[in-house]
Amino acid sequence: MTPYIEPKVLKGFRDFLPQTEIVRRNLTENIENTFRSFGFVPIDTPALEYAEILLGKGGGETEKQIYRFKDNGERDVALRFDLTVPFARYIALHKAELTFPFKRYHIGKVWRGENTQRGRYREFTQCDFDIIGSDSPASDFEIIFLIYTTFLNLGLNVTIHVNHRGLFNRFLSHIGQSEKSVEVLRTVDKLSKVGEDETLKSLSCLTGEVNAKKILEFIGAKGSFAQTLASLTELSGGACPESERLKTLHQYMIDAVGGSNDPFVLSPSITRGLDY
Repeated sequence: MTPYIEPKVLKGFRDFLPQTEIVRRNLTENIENTFRSFGFVPIDTPALEYAEILLGKGGGETEKQIYRFKDNGERDVALRFDLTVPFARYIALHKAELTFPFKRYHIGKVWRGENTQRGRYREFTQCDFDIIGSDSPASDFEIIFLIYTTFLNLGLNVTIHVNHRGLFNRFLSHIGQSEKSVEVLRTVDKLSKVGEDETLKSLSCLTGEVNAKKILEFIGAKGSFAQTLASLTELSGGACPESERLKTLHQYMIDAVGGSNDPFVLSPSITRGLDY
């Protein structure tokens, strides 16, 4: 007699019953309709990639989370852990077939073998959208305004926080710490989790106490968008192309939504992914 097999789902994975999946599909359809109204086109990439492509030159924390194995052909492969690295491979492989600027969106499942917790799963859906081939404030604005419009079309009023890696780099260069930018960004990213005292301690070990206090002053700048930008500009050594770009970008935002309604906040402490 065939032994009984208990029906169960892997930890960090889940099934979706019809009533939940209908909501998910309707949500996705609404989002895709907004993306297409902005001229973005859908793409897809394989769930499996060569491990060397996903990991690049160094794995770091990602290598500990990736689902990696040898297939039947003894190839070193892995499940995609995000949609950005496969997109970089996609562009490199198909650039002769594409027209630039290229505006794409991609909604698909990704996999990370991390510790599960409330709201975090090992299999989840990610939504990406990018403009490739344009270094223009107008393109930056289009991405931000697309985020704003997407939430509005979902019936949600939101505040959007933005930051600028270039201005952060300018500041670090001004205080002589540009070579440590990746470590600084990763340390600042933990501010909300570990608190200001622990962040100061970690930054002091990296950059010295004087510079650590300057970094905390930079990421702690507050006020209106214009007030925060003025503070960051001064701390970075004065007017520069990066601060001017942010000034232009904010003017685009105000023109789009109306001066009395400004849902955009300049948040210099946001560094998640800026070291990517």
